[in-house]
Amino acid sequence: MANATSNACSGWRRQLRLLALETTGDICSIAAVQDANLVASLTFAHGMQLSTRLIPIIDHVLHTAGWEIGEVDAFATGLGPGSFTGTRVGVMTAKTFAQVYAKPIVGVCSLDILAAEYTFIPHHLICAVIPARRGEVYAAIYEGGSHIPQPAVERAVYTAEALHSALLPYIANDVILVGEVPADFLHALADYPVCLAPIKHPRAETLGQLGKRLLEQGHRDNPLTLVPMYLKPPAITMPKSA
Repeated sequence: MANATSNACSGWRRQLRLLALETTGDICSIAAVQDANLVASLTFAHGMQLSTRLIPIIDHVLHTAGWEIGEVDAFATGLGPGSFTGTRVGVMTAKTFAQVYAKPIVGVCSLDILAAEYTFIPHHLICAVIPARRGEVYAAIYEGGSHIPQPAVERAVYTAEALHSALLPYIANDVILVGEVPADFLHALADYPVCLAPIKHPRAETLGQLGKRLLEQGHRDNPLTLVPMYLKPPAITMPKSA
């Protein structure tokens, strides 16, 4: 089922128009963002039909926003980690638009998109989590107080034990867990001061806002070389038992 929203507003002066595509999970979203304000968005479960549904949904969002695709000034795409197929479809679509219309593109890690919901909060840690293979998650840890997330602990594939160890140096901090966190990971982190955030999936609206900030800082990705983000286990040396 799809859920469409529109904040279209007449009388806006011409500002940066950005189209954001977040297709890295089972729940996807497309957003039209103008100067960091949400103009139109649509969130949907792709039902294993993303390759056929994506373009019509983009057309719907653009129509709701009152934009033509050629009027978009820049594109942002979620890079994963997540669904291999969904991520590739979204990245390739955004890259194609950027090349055809000669517009800038920025790719953003989907963990960063999740974390950006809360990294503006100072004196907290934000741990963003996306389910991976059985018994593992993609995760990264961020320090609060910034509007552009920068991982304090590397983006990687973690077991519950490894994520517990990664958080250990920060045990004095309050931790906001954001994303779809498996029950065994919640159990493993039960001895930490953890708050479970309600947001479960990366949102295209947040991606669009991040994309604007990155563009303002001069960040551009090359559409010819931009690729999805695939993560490995962290480079952590576990202490040897005595």
